Amino acid sequence: MEQQLERSRRHAALGQMATGIAHEIRNPLGTLKGFAQFFARIGKGDPAAEEYADLMVGEVDRLNRTISALLQYAKPREPEFKELDLRGLMERTGRFVEGDMADHDIRFFMEMPAEGTILHADPDQITQVLLNLLQNALSSTEPEGEICLGARKAEDEVRLWVKDTGVGMDEEQAQRIFDPFFTTRKTGTGLGLAVVHQIVEQHRGRIEVASAPGQGTTMTLIFPVR
Repeated sequence: MEQQLERSRRHAALGQMATGIAHEIRNPLGTLKGFAQFFARIGKGDPAAEEYADLMVGEVDRLNRTISALLQYAKPREPEFKELDLRGLMERTGRFVEGDMADHDIRFFMEMPAEGTILHADPDQITQVLLNLLQNALSSTEPEGEICLGARKAEDEVRLWVKDTGVGMDEEQAQRIFDPFFTTRKTGTGLGLAVVHQIVEQHRGRIEVASAPGQGTTMTLIFPVR
């Protein structure tokens, strides 16, 4: 509880700072993208000019995606709670990632809860959480590995988990993964899991992490039934 409270304090302070920084950066990014597109038009016919202009636009778009994630973290949307059929939610989420799993030669399977298992939650936010966890698992799992999305109801709580056979984490990494801007991925922003943690907290839930180097990772989301 002390760790969660301290993390929440850090997130609140970073969120306030991030809002101001994000808006200051987004405006000049729009100007830079406009100039890059202008140079792309006047450089048509010159392969080198077109390549550099495309690179500039791509990098601006990448920065803009980071800023969007930062704003989402800084100003989270309040959940709109609904009764969700958990099996249907999982099947829908699985369809989003099954192509990527197959492309990376990873076996993806689901451990379904009992028929009629209901979760009171925001469907878009929970889908976002599961997709973030599945993409993280995908990035850390080698070809021919396995990733599992599972769920079950136990008395007064609902548990969802994403389990992989990937590279795993040491204890220090496991303690920091929800910190904004901390990432072990070369192309990661370090905001995905911070947003996951934020959404789970908004749903009065908690996250348990079980991992060890070379032994994969299991991320378990625990929500109250209501």
